[in-house]
Amino acid sequence: MKRERGSASVCLLATSFGNTAAANSMNRERSLTCLLYPTFSRTTTPYLPTPPELDKLLAEIRQLTQQYKAGDRQSFVAFRTLVDRLLRLTVLKQEGGVTLVSLKGGGERLALGGWKGPHDPLPLNDGRYLRLAITLELAPTPEGARLKVYESSFQYQMDPGGQQWIFRYDYLRHPPEPHPGAHLQIRARLLERRFLRRAPTIERIHFPTSRVSLEAVIRLLVQEFEVPCNEPDLWRPALAESERLFFEIAHIPLSGPGHS
Repeated sequence: MKRERGSASVCLLATSFGNTAAANSMNRERSLTCLLYPTFSRTTTPYLPTPPELDKLLAEIRQLTQQYKAGDRQSFVAFRTLVDRLLRLTVLKQEGGVTLVSLKGGGERLALGGWKGPHDPLPLNDGRYLRLAITLELAPTPEGARLKVYESSFQYQMDPGGQQWIFRYDYLRHPPEPHPGAHLQIRARLLERRFLRRAPTIERIHFPTSRVSLEAVIRLLVQEFEVPCNEPDLWRPALAESERLFFEIAHIPLSGPGHS
């Protein structure tokens, strides 16, 4: 595999992915009338045209989505490129990047992660890290081969080693019983003592969720954890479009097994 730092390119091995100022002469009666019965001109219409750079970005997202939905070897590359693009648009530090690697003993599965692989966390703009690990595979379907996420993990952490992690969203297509296939874990301390009996700390609790996308995790980091965003005017519509297209095909697991 060949990579360039700061670049979105990847080379795979053979196994590979009007304002108006109030006039000073306006009398008090006229001012009150304007406040009670405001008028609107074309310059105050809430509609704003889509900036050309946003149109170009959304078209790129749609094209990459179509490519990873195609179900061929280039689907891996398109998926990696899209993930890298979304992170560079938002919370990723300039020196960070997403790469695609083959897994030892993983057969046809490939994994996304930092420069050194899925265990190498991505540096964020707030000085913290996001450990991103996504395992991909081409799986047979009635419509032919399709790219599937076998499992994914998004962990926000204070340190590169992950000892000081804050939260983690996990998804497993085939989860070990009885854990939910999609779940949230939080490294925190309960305010109420003597609450948990079986688990010693709250971080051992698997809170069931529906499928949580990378786009949702990025929003959480920006809005709730105040991670600075690289493109503050473009990231919201970009994430919304990418997430909308993802959920058209996403597998939504049950919260637990169907038998006792």
